[in-house]
Amino acid sequence: QLHYRANAFPNMLTWVLQTIEYFAKRSDLQLLIRIHPAEIRGTLPSRQPLLPEIKKVWSQLPKNIFIIPPESPVSTYAAMMECDSVIIYGTKTGVELTSVGIPVIVGGEAWIRDKGITMDPSTAEEYFQCLDKLPLGERLDSNSLKRARMYAYHFFFRRMIPLQFTEPLSENPYVKLNITSLDQLLPGADPGLDIICDGILSGSPFIYPAERLGIDRV
Repeated sequence: QLHYRANAFPNMLTWVLQTIEYFAKRSDLQLLIRIHPAEIRGTLPSRQPLLPEIKKVWSQLPKNIFIIPPESPVSTYAAMMECDSVIIYGTKTGVELTSVGIPVIVGGEAWIRDKGITMDPSTAEEYFQCLDKLPLGERLDSNSLKRARMYAYHFFFRRMIPLQFTEPLSENPYVKLNITSLDQLLPGADPGLDIICDGILSGSPFIYPAERLGIDRV
């Protein structure tokens, strides 16, 4: 998890349960909960699955609250495109959704938090004040959308540093190193490796200048 000085809730489960409790009293709204597929399909499956935790408190959900379980093939992005707005806790999905104009409320820890794009409550009281404004009834304005897309570019293409000698795999260990000569590791041979080494040795920013070097991933 990422850590910010301010966080509205002590953990994700508290946030989820209190959010359900709030929407149970808002029959004018619907809440769609998408449980992360990585709970069962990730590299490290969850040791505390969310759905059983919800059922401990809510054996039967209110009629306006729906859950897409982690094993569902339903696309998270397709579902979110149908929503007025999206509430997240600790996912990079906020970066992607804001870049297509969907308003996002950050209830916990996320990369998109505090970037001047999302609604970022620092206390539970502020969080519920954000929910009181729902439905928002509109997408992000043009300035916010531009800022969101600029940040998405920075996040996915400048902060993700490519290494020319790596090859993605579909299963563990997920990355293969294609190093056939030490020359591939020499200064100047791989811009991404140079950036990482310079950052470690001299403290320079770990930022890949994709706008200059391009965004092709080898």
